[in-house]
Amino acid sequence: MTWINLLRDLGVFSIIAYAIQRIIDNSSSRKLETYKQELDFTIRSYQLTLDTDLERYKSEASLHFNKQTTLHERRLTIIDTMYKKLVELDLSMRAMSSIVQFVVEDAKKEDEERVNTAQKAFHDFEMYLLLNKLYFNDSTVSLLENVRTEYRSANWDYFEPRRMESISGGELTKEERRDSWKKMINASKRISEDIPNIISPLKIEFQKLLGVI
Repeated sequence: MTWINLLRDLGVFSIIAYAIQRIIDNSSSRKLETYKQELDFTIRSYQLTLDTDLERYKSEASLHFNKQTTLHERRLTIIDTMYKKLVELDLSMRAMSSIVQFVVEDAKKEDEERVNTAQKAFHDFEMYLLLNKLYFNDSTVSLLENVRTEYRSANWDYFEPRRMESISGGELTKEERRDSWKKMINASKRISEDIPNIISPLKIEFQKLLGVI
């Protein structure tokens, strides 16, 4: 009997094979455990980064939302004030330029009051527009600027007779007097009939911005 046969009969090979298998199994288990630990560390690191990014995003989103909310509220206030100033301007210009004026006590004094009220209303509207036009888009600014231009032009023409009287010292020819009064009457008509047609689309634009329509 050879030594190999003897060892085989004694089951030495089985023991060696078992030992080798155990070594392989232990090695695989250690590698697997190491891999699991590394994977767990990677997952936790990634989760920490993800949580940090998520919190930063939530913070930035909240800040952006607050800014947008504040801006929207500011725009609503500006639109409301702008429209009120426009209505005040329209009413005061109509009152000033009306061809028929009702006198309560003192015609001259009452006329001066209407003129002063209209000029102040125009100044307030113009200054408010200049200071707040950045809150409106280009199309709305264009409408507002058109209203301002038309009122300025009509206001200038309305005072043509007074201006000509002042320049000439009251020495106007019949033709000059007629032309100046014609300008004044046309200005009054523009204020009462033409400019409201320009204001109308602006009012609709304001309603859109407010979400009314």
